Amino acid sequence: MKMITRDIQVNTPVDRVFDFLTDPNNLPEFWPNVIEVKSVKKTKANNSIAFNWAYKMAGVHFEGKCETLEYVPYERFVFQSTKGLDATIRWKFQPTGGATQLTLRFEYEIPSSLLKRIKDEIVVRENEHEVDAMLQNVKTRLELEPAYA
Repeated sequence: MKMITRDIQVNTPVDRVFDFLTDPNNLPEFWPNVIEVKSVKKTKANNSIAFNWAYKMAGVHFEGKCETLEYVPYERFVFQSTKGLDATIRWKFQPTGGATQLTLRFEYEIPSSLLKRIKDEIVVRENEHEVDAMLQNVKTRLELEPAYA
């Protein structure tokens, strides 16, 4: 299992950051290689979220499903991806005044179908770059949002 951990300060209140990141429909907006999100199902009783996704890693198309593992409003959100790409994505939210310290831990298995085409270390580097870009996209999107409201 590979793991990438990154954090960033987003100059936006924690409730807005949490609400944005826990809506799967927003994924294609900030996650560079997410192609599509569909079949989103939210259950308010237990704050469960499930959805299907399409993703491109190192030029290879994958499809899968994500489900909530943990949901603590404005503190943490964990979801697990199965089928196509096995991964656990953990978001941690820490309010810092009017801003949010956002931490992402992305644990994943490189699919064997991908390793037949490209070396392990290249996939890891590409995924690290993608996580950095994703966090910067979240920051930019949420910090600029008031300018367009």
